[in-house]
Amino acid sequence: MSNFPLDVIADILSRLSVKDLLCLRCVSKTFDSLIQSSDFVVLHLNRSINTRTNRVLILNNSDLNFVDLASFDSFATRLDHPLMDCQDGIKILGSCNGLLCVYNIIDDIAVWNPSTKEYLILPALSLGACQVFVYGFGYDSVNDDYKVVRIIQSFRVEDKVFELEVKVWSFGEKGWRRIEDLPYVLSFPGANGVFVCGALHWAVSRKDEPENVNTIVALDLGVEEYREVPQPEYPDGEEFHLEVGVLEGCLCVIADYVDSHVDLWVMREYGVKESWTKLLSLACGELTDSFRSVKPLVYSRGGDQVLLVFDSVKLFWYDLEKKKATTVKARGVLFSYESDICLQSLVSLAVKKRNDARQQKEEDEK
Repeated sequence: MSNFPLDVIADILSRLSVKDLLCLRCVSKTFDSLIQSSDFVVLHLNRSINTRTNRVLILNNSDLNFVDLASFDSFATRLDHPLMDCQDGIKILGSCNGLLCVYNIIDDIAVWNPSTKEYLILPALSLGACQVFVYGFGYDSVNDDYKVVRIIQSFRVEDKVFELEVKVWSFGEKGWRRIEDLPYVLSFPGANGVFVCGALHWAVSRKDEPENVNTIVALDLGVEEYREVPQPEYPDGEEFHLEVGVLEGCLCVIADYVDSHVDLWVMREYGVKESWTKLLSLACGELTDSFRSVKPLVYSRGGDQVLLVFDSVKLFWYDLEKKKATTVKARGVLFSYESDICLQSLVSLAVKKRNDARQQKEEDEK
């Protein structure tokens, strides 16, 4: 392939899996340099997103396992994560561009690329006596950096107010720092932030309206400022529980009308209230006898089905046109599990490598 221009070679290689690309790095110095370049990493990532390929379903019970969405019939494969010293209580705090942020019961946090096995253990950060805390993980495109956010909610007895301390860790700074407190109250303690369009999102209530629990707040990771997100026009007079989710880069809300039905809304154009679309509505007992929670995971490659998980246990492919569901069972996983979607990518945790590549690109353009 030495006679082909590098951009043609890059386009061809970007269609391969991460596993194949890691093998090709050993073929020649040219391939090694190309595959490690930031431009190629972004090219491969964007192609995977646009073509709905290189996607895996992460299953979390006592172990972490994954199943390739392109071959659900295959057995689940066990993942050796970087917090194996304390296997029990592992939790996924977020997934972004092929990176997973994981946490265990002794408060260790790691950011990890399961495809390349690269990982970084974050500095310890004590929770103290706090019982209410949530996290978030996402990408800051302004500074080309990945950030972990921790929110601790405490109640000040003397003046009967909630305080929500927010701290941010980033690859660029390699340390925790405190930012402006969150001026809301968490509606669902334990529900971690949902990353969409450069911001983390939580369902909250306003401090002056604690009974109003159906507010969505976003923390913009680029400027580290808060804003409220407009919501759909819900039916008047009906009470519901609101949860926030993400479906292939679009913000979702799950409106749970307890013991009646669940509506799933998708924001097609971020920040535009009029772009909210009701994707589906499920009556209680329609797919399963009863359920406490519904979470959308991913569209099928054709886009005509959506993978749903009920109560972190039951998986269904739901046909959006036929309004029918097919039960999915991951082979080799015997117990109940939590589910997350992760891309297989070449994204590196090395900030210096990304910065050097960006500086070199700017010099070349000059």
